[in-house]
Amino acid sequence: MTGTPEPAPPATTDPGEPASAPHPAATTASESEPAATTARPGTRPLLVLVGPPGSGKSTVGALVAEWLGVALTDTDALLAERAGRGVGELFVDVGEERFRDLEDAAVAEALTAPGVLALGSGAVEHAAPALARYRADGGTVVFLDVSLAAGMPRVGLNAPRSVTLGSPRALFSSMAAQRRPAYEAVATTMIDTSDRTVEQVAEAVLAALSAAD
Repeated sequence: MTGTPEPAPPATTDPGEPASAPHPAATTASESEPAATTARPGTRPLLVLVGPPGSGKSTVGALVAEWLGVALTDTDALLAERAGRGVGELFVDVGEERFRDLEDAAVAEALTAPGVLALGSGAVEHAAPALARYRADGGTVVFLDVSLAAGMPRVGLNAPRSVTLGSPRALFSSMAAQRRPAYEAVATTMIDTSDRTVEQVAEAVLAALSAAD
């Protein structure tokens, strides 16, 4: 499927929606974090978040990482940092084949690091074998799902994303439908973020992580 992954948005009260500052919950973790889950050291992520654009992977991942006191690795942000440009611009400049090669390398590296890992929306298709091994090894993969109605406003129409080219609604729907089987195949659990706040989704993610222990 041709399409650029979405840039990582900062934490907000609506998963996937941009904001000017981190959500206050990130600074009051002791009051909000469920007590049952604690961070564990290791050479692989505590959990991996996958899902379509606008599902809140980066936003929720940042809050979960803050609550657990671990690092967040976002493959889109990693690619952008190394390339010195946004992932949308990188995709256009180097083409999809080269972009996916770079993305695959970033995912392989990220899967050997501790903390929380948020994958770019298109990375899951090429990363499926590695994610299957991670899951078979006891890893937790959470599929953050989102409806078209909720996801489109979060993605917005002012960012260089694939869903802003041509018919945004049609492209968003097509991308999500094509990738959905891959998300479902690698996931240990699915959470619908459509009608939940960031805090509610983050709590559900921690519950899934705790249940996997």
